Amino acid sequence: MKILAALVVTVVAVVPATAAGAAGSSVRPATRPERSAIMVSFTANDGSASEVHGVYVSRSDSSLAVVCVRTPEAGPRAFVFRHARSAWRYVTSGSPGGAGSTADRRIERACG
Repeated sequence: MKILAALVVTVVAVVPATAAGAAGSSVRPATRPERSAIMVSFTANDGSASEVHGVYVSRSDSSLAVVCVRTPEAGPRAFVFRHARSAWRYVTSGSPGGAGSTADRRIERACG
């Protein structure tokens, strides 16, 4: 577990705080503590943080976050997380703006 946490911290330090397409007003870059906690949940669900290019939190609902991933096979992907009971939990994933509720789709567009 300590090795996984160290790996996540290393990856999070490398992930840029902002990405070119995520400058929209509906999201903000995740703070360092938010990013660390979200990435722990992301790596637990997805298993790989090597293609992450952004982690953002909704300005209107700080319990909603998105991890932006770009893969050679699938292109841009958005992984939505919700903060509940003191932990970030995976909600949905898919093409940016294409899955989940209206709020999920709005935050996913940060990855597009």
